[in-house]
Amino acid sequence: MSDPHLNAQLSNAIGAHGAWKLRLRMAAMKGDSSEVMTRAGDCHACDFGRWLDGLPADLRAKPEARETIGLHEAFHKSAGRVAQMIAQGKKDAALSMLDDEFSEASSALKTAVAKWKLAASC
Repeated sequence: MSDPHLNAQLSNAIGAHGAWKLRLRMAAMKGDSSEVMTRAGDCHACDFGRWLDGLPADLRAKPEARETIGLHEAFHKSAGRVAQMIAQGKKDAALSMLDDEFSEASSALKTAVAKWKLAASC
């Protein structure tokens, strides 16, 4: 049976994490990393990360959850590296990372969340 709360959290995660690319790109273009630096690399600071941290052990143990948790952490590590480039004034490097490493991490997370959502709806 489908869990509406789980589906809502997973749907929200896709949108919220998709917004990071725009947020990081805007920070790179402005050379401003203040807000971005404080949260970008911390997978436990976003709503989805806190929700993942609070999952019951039986749900965290499911393959879809484990995959998503790992990819969520990788996503934020990548975002943190981009934010670090921005903080160092390396705009071109940050933009390049956004288009390569970060886009790959974002796509992998989105795919994992979609798989989990599909598995949860069965």
